Amino acid sequence: MNKVVTVKNIKIGEGIPKIAIPISDSDYAGIKKSVNLIMNSPCDLIEWRGDFYNDVTDPEVRIKPLTLFRNQLWNLPVLFTIRTDVEGGMMEIDTKDYTDLLLAVIDSGLIDIVDVELSRGEKTVRTIVQAAHDAGVKVMGSRHNFKNTPDKDVIIRSLVKMQELGCDLVKYAVMPQSERDVLTLLDTTLTMKEEYSDTPVVTMSMGHLGVVSRICGQVFGSAITFGTAGKASAPGQLPANGLSIFLKSLS
Repeated sequence: MNKVVTVKNIKIGEGIPKIAIPISDSDYAGIKKSVNLIMNSPCDLIEWRGDFYNDVTDPEVRIKPLTLFRNQLWNLPVLFTIRTDVEGGMMEIDTKDYTDLLLAVIDSGLIDIVDVELSRGEKTVRTIVQAAHDAGVKVMGSRHNFKNTPDKDVIIRSLVKMQELGCDLVKYAVMPQSERDVLTLLDTTLTMKEEYSDTPVVTMSMGHLGVVSRICGQVFGSAITFGTAGKASAPGQLPANGLSIFLKSLS
């Protein structure tokens, strides 16, 4: 059984998969609309995709959304993510600036979980893990492949490496090219649940082929699934309202 990570009153890794709703607006007006939608949607945590936001590197710019989340969605954990272009995201940024940005957001005291990309290197991951843990913030290590689905052993090595580097949650997202690619992802998830349960695991197979992986996490061991309340941040995400029904029907 996977270890449970508690953030606010949310127990990640226990019970049905938790629904995370991504916020991927480029300006404050859009974020306010998204927050209003989330307030009326089934949601366990939010993910602010800062890489979509204009001038997110400016402290005076990013403090407004972060403060809004705290004031309006105070009961929901906030996951802060900069998905870089290396892993299919919207921001081209060098490793030093990436690290400095994550450290500054951790220091703000306005987030609960920070995403760090394994592709930025072990030194970066260790730096973020240390700073986050010192601040009482959890860390989600992540790896994304928008081109294909690597072999099972490759995915497992990355997830285990994130665990070894001290991440509290470990995530891997892949793009399937066939139905068997989806099976590879699900088999990998189950193996992590059975053999490497040091942390909750978050996995998904993206796109239309992989939709099934977003609703069967409780069966195979994925602890979080991403649903929408408005804009999607990755291909294959389902509306949170429908996703909640699917999850409950499988519990």
